Amino acid sequence: AVVSTQSTGGSERAEKTPPSEVMEVPIELTRRIIGPMGATIRDIQDRTGTQIEIARRATAVDGAVKLSISGEPDSCADARAMVEDIMEEAQSPALVMLIEEKLCGLIIGGRGAKIRALQDNTGATVKIDKKSDAKDGKVQVVISGRHETSSIT
Repeated sequence: AVVSTQSTGGSERAEKTPPSEVMEVPIELTRRIIGPMGATIRDIQDRTGTQIEIARRATAVDGAVKLSISGEPDSCADARAMVEDIMEEAQSPALVMLIEEKLCGLIIGGRGAKIRALQDNTGATVKIDKKSDAKDGKVQVVISGRHETSSIT
């Protein structure tokens, strides 16, 4: 929550900004929205100038928790759209394939440049298993994304 302090004649009190948008999010998608070490949710907040709170799992009703977005109305709508995109992508079918372990470097590129470019240019998310997870010299590649924005087929 956004907490601001106001001086009231020598004493300070905290005021919570009411959320401009409240939505329900399936529990199984909260980790995806938050991202690794909070990176995804921080990115949304930074790009939109909003504050986002996801209720604790223990508060879930029918498998969903509340997600609150606070900020300017237009910014909240942008943040909501970004969260909805993440949820839609997570629920879209993925293309799964096995590739030769030795080809991983060609797809990933130096310091991940090729895989980043592939993701940026297509809107798809490409995940390649670690070489240590290889089975019979092959690793799994999962390509996912919304069908309209993902031009990989």
